[in-house]
Amino acid sequence: MIVTTDSGSAMVLLGPNSERVRVRSLARRSMLASACESFDHLRLSPGAHHVLTGRPDTETVLHVLRGAAVVGQLSGKPDYLASDGDLLLARRGHALHLEAGPLGVELLCLTLAAPHRTAGTRAALARRRAERRNRP
Repeated sequence: MIVTTDSGSAMVLLGPNSERVRVRSLARRSMLASACESFDHLRLSPGAHHVLTGRPDTETVLHVLRGAAVVGQLSGKPDYLASDGDLLLARRGHALHLEAGPLGVELLCLTLAAPHRTAGTRAALARRRAERRNRP
């Protein structure tokens, strides 16, 4: 496994009001085995906005290390306030809009390849759910 420790490899995005979003890629698909697409470290300055675009074949997990952020799905669903220690999951294909709180926010972002489900898999999952509901 390849580990990135060099702070010079970070990408800094500047917003319209001097807001900063610092993205450092800790690992990419070619570096890791299995379903991991990417593993990134994000730092947003106070009030900064950042959109993590969703793809239909991936799911994203966010872990808030420090600070707070308002997290929205850009689809009319309610926003969430995430703070230290919170873990969020963006379902397949859903984009996330992040807005850092007054002290900024630091997150780890893990993007995973979502398993492909066939019609048979969906039917099996539906049967299992029905069996669980019918238990005494």
